[in-house]
Amino acid sequence: MPLTIRQATPEDAALLASFATRAFTDTYRGLDDPQEIADYVAEHFTPEVVAGVIEDPACATLLAWVGEQLAGYAIVRAEPAPGCVAGPAPLQLWRLYLGEGFIGLGLGSQLMAAVHAEARKRGAQTLWLGVYDRNLRAVAFYKRFGFVQVGGKEFLFGGRTYLDPIYAAPVTAAQSLEA
Repeated sequence: MPLTIRQATPEDAALLASFATRAFTDTYRGLDDPQEIADYVAEHFTPEVVAGVIEDPACATLLAWVGEQLAGYAIVRAEPAPGCVAGPAPLQLWRLYLGEGFIGLGLGSQLMAAVHAEARKRGAQTLWLGVYDRNLRAVAFYKRFGFVQVGGKEFLFGGRTYLDPIYAAPVTAAQSLEA
C-alpha cells in the first residue's frame, strides 16, 4: 500500500490534532489510566498546540496519506539530546504514529524512511527517541530499524514521573533502511 508523505502546513493543524488524539488514545488504551490519557491529549493535541509545532522551524511534521485518508504522521525536532545519546549530530524523532487501521501493513517502514530522509536533509547523523517501555509494539518497531537503548529520560505523565528508555540509531541512506 503506497503512502504519500508531505510536510504538514498550518491548515493541517485541526485534522492532525484530531488524528493525533485518536492515535495516542488508541496506543495507550489499556496501558494507562483513561482520564490521564484524556488530560494529556487535551493539553498536547489541541489545534493551537499542533499548529505551533507545525510552524516551529525546529520541527518537521510529516503527514502520511493513503489516498485521501491521513494514515499516520511523524515529527522530528532539533532538541538537545540527553547525555546518553553519544552519536554525532543528533535529531529527535519526537513522534511517529499510524492510525490503528494502518498498523501492520508495511506503512511504518515507509514513514520511517521519510524520517531518515528528513534527518539527512537537516544534516543529522543520529536519530534518538524516548519510548514508553510498556508500549511493546513501538519498542519492537524501533528495534527493527536499528534503534538500541542507550539510557533513559524522565517523562511527566498523569502527575507522575516515568523513566522512559532512550533509543538511538544512525541516520541511514535510503537504500539501506529495511525492516
